[in-house]
Amino acid sequence: MRYVVVSSDDYNDFYGDRRVIAVEVDSAAVYQGDYREPIVDVGTAHLDRLTWVARGHLLELVGQLHPDRHTAVATVIRGLIGNL
Repeated sequence: MRYVVVSSDDYNDFYGDRRVIAVEVDSAAVYQGDYREPIVDVGTAHLDRLTWVARGHLLELVGQLHPDRHTAVATVIRGLIGNL
């Protein structure tokens, strides 16, 4: 399973040696939608599939969310967890 880390820098600084908050990535296709974030050459991040991932399971960097999309994705994630 591929993941995109969505936890904040503060969260990662505190818990990052153990876990991060991430969303699942479907590498089979690129989809658009309210809870879907296409990532070029990686697939689709499903923003409504939040999970904790042990740091040890993140072995390889395969892509990154474009910096222009950070704010929009953070807004969706905060809305999903009730932290507006």
